[in-house]
Formats: sequence, structure tokens, C-alpha cells
Amino acid sequence: MKKYLLSAVMLLSAAAAFAQELQTEANPQASPTVVVVRKETPAPIPVQVVVPIEEWETRRHSISISVGLPSIYATGFGSHSWNFYIPASGSGSSPRSEVFTGAWAIDYGYNLLRWLRLGAGATYECWAGSAQTHDMSLSARVDFTYINHEHIVLYSGLSAGISSHLEHYTNGDLRGAFYPAFNVTPIGLNFGSRIVYGLVETNIGSASVLRIGIGFRP
Repeated sequence: MKKYLLSAVMLLSAAAAFAQELQTEANPQASPTVVVVRKETPAPIPVQVVVPIEEWETRRHSISISVGLPSIYATGFGSHSWNFYIPASGSGSSPRSEVFTGAWAIDYGYNLLRWLRLGAGATYECWAGSAQTHDMSLSARVDFTYINHEHIVLYSGLSAGISSHLEHYTNGDLRGAFYPAFNVTPIGLNFGSRIVYGLVETNIGSASVLRIGIGFRP
């Protein structure tokens, strides 16, 4: 009898397990949800391309003062000699000046482009002694730059305007004349820093044949 009961229990257990398996297959439990967290890639920061401003653009204005040898215009009147302390021979009625006080000039320039500078200038030169002569000019000028570096600027230029020649004699006579001014600068050189610089220029015309000076770029 016990054998039959034990067999029945085993059969019931097997049947119950089989039924449980069938129920699991018929109604499978949902598999656990796997949450995938994706790290968002930050948006790329826009790169701003900064074009450096060249030094000549930040310091477009310049002003200079210089002094030098006589101009061709002043010596062309025949009353002066390249030896500044000896009157020219055969000067006739022209004043016989004995001391050259220098050919002075002041110039303003504006860098319109890297290679182009516009401006204006004034010159004055005097021969003083037993009589005096005064030569003055006021001109507009344009310079063409070949080298425009931080510490050196090489250029040539042209200028045109108006000049005056005044002769003052010891007896009180005064003579004067106005005439066109024209000048060519074959070679001009600025050297130093971009703010304060020295200059050397050669000229043919109404400006000093050779002058040196100092300039400032505000």
C-alpha cells in the first residue's frame, strides 16, 4: 500500500512540475529591460579664426621732423655754394649769404595701404649773413613702400605743391617769387620701432638733398 501511495505522490509531483513548465512556456515572463545610457557628445565649440591686425594698420598716422643739406631748388638760384660758409662767386646782385642754417622739414603721412602712404609736408631753409634768403615749400606727397617690416621701412616718393623764394638785403630791399614745387625721393628709410623711428632720405627738388630726422607713430 505504501508503495502505491509513494508512487502516486511521485506521479503527482512530476505532473505538477510538468504543468508548471507548460505554464511558463505559455506565458513567459518579460525579460528584464536593459537600459543603455549613452553619453551625449558635446556640440563642437565653433573655432573663431582671428586674423591678426598688422602693425601698420594700427599705427596708420605718422609725423616726422628732419634737417639736412640744401635743396636743389635753393642752390639753383646761384647765390649759394655747396660750401656753406663761402659765398658763391659771381652771384651778381643776388644776396651773398654766408651761413646755412639747415633745410628743415615737417611731414605727415597716412598709411592708406601696406605699400601706399599719402601725406603732406612743409620745408624751410635759410642762408643768413650779410643778407638772407628764405626758401619755403608746401607740398602733398605720396610714398610707395617696398619693405614694410616692424623695424625697417624702405620707400620712394613724389611730392608736388608750391614754393617761395625770398631775398632780404641789408639795405632793406625785399624780393620774392612763387613757383611750383616738385620733389622726387629716390630712397627713403625709416628704422627703429613702430612708435618712434629715425629716418634718412635722399631728395631731388624742393626738399633737402640729404636729410635725417626722427618720427612718431601715435
